[in-house]
Amino acid sequence: MTTSTLGRRAVVCHVASYTAVQLAATVGITRAFGYRVTPTVLLAGAAINASTHAAIDRGALLLWLARKTGKTGYIEHCKATRIDDDGNATSEVTGPGSAWMELDAALHRAIGIGAGAATPTHEGG
Repeated sequence: MTTSTLGRRAVVCHVASYTAVQLAATVGITRAFGYRVTPTVLLAGAAINASTHAAIDRGALLLWLARKTGKTGYIEHCKATRIDDDGNATSEVTGPGSAWMELDAALHRAIGIGAGAATPTHEGG
């Protein structure tokens, strides 16, 4: 198995489990507050959120947006330093503690807020 194949599988598993939890939470929370989201709207929103989530986590979309908004310098400058068992330091562009992770999280939040705001609900039912 190539690294790319392993990465795609990892993203699919991550996005599938994350989306399942989001769907369950959405249904539970909206029902608790007396709102109903139709299954069509709910599944459409989940599909959009899952596909954008996968695209962001694979990296190409985030790099494209960073180039378009002039944030590549931020990504390249704010790297995470890791020390291996032998005491050797390495630098990572991605991973916890990096600008990449901050931009990734911000983009996920922005898409989630936009998706939530665009999802029609109705009371009762």
